[in-house]
Amino acid sequence: MTQVLRGLLAGVLVLLAVEARAQRLPFTWDVPKVVAVVDVPGTVISEGVPVRMSAVLSAERPEVIGQHLVSRFQAWELHVPKESLQPQLLRETMITALDTRQFISYTAILQANPDGTTTVFMGEANLAQGRKQPQSTVAPMFPGARDSMKADTESARTLTYSVDAKQPEVEAFYRTELGNAGFREEEPRLFRSPNEEIKLSFSPTKEGRLAVVVVRRTVAQEPVSPTAD
Repeated sequence: MTQVLRGLLAGVLVLLAVEARAQRLPFTWDVPKVVAVVDVPGTVISEGVPVRMSAVLSAERPEVIGQHLVSRFQAWELHVPKESLQPQLLRETMITALDTRQFISYTAILQANPDGTTTVFMGEANLAQGRKQPQSTVAPMFPGARDSMKADTESARTLTYSVDAKQPEVEAFYRTELGNAGFREEEPRLFRSPNEEIKLSFSPTKEGRLAVVVVRRTVAQEPVSPTAD
């Protein structure tokens, strides 16, 4: 009888656990010692997938925040790749987890600040939506571009990606492509057309690739001076 009762109890516990998982609430971010909310674009496009963005400023150190987020991911039963498999596309630490049932990825970027605070950028991508925008509308991308991300604000559109190429090669590519599109290089890595300007910047990534940032904005036309009679 005792064994039967134990079996029934075990069955009830299993059912309760299954029900709890089925009723699990969507993942919510929790960052320790938040002191301010940082203004960021609400949604960016990464590899053609919309990513919902948010950011906060924390008084805690990046290492502590990182461990806290990993524990929270695991508490929500998200898949957290081991450290050696975590993508590190920037100089700042990145932590990514995946909800394998909803196919939603969660990424945190931890930026240490000189004053001892940490800016935490948080992204949520619904990978099940697929690649809705495989091509960039900001500017052409160098062949072999990876990890592309696009952000739109009121004043500018920004495209970032990484490549296995040297900076002079990428600059030459843009001189040709933007020249064909009616832009002229007026300063190093700054191209202008009558109504727009495109600025390029570059930096190395942790993985030895070249990070490319393209910022495109509308510029006001210079007024035409009236001719004297």
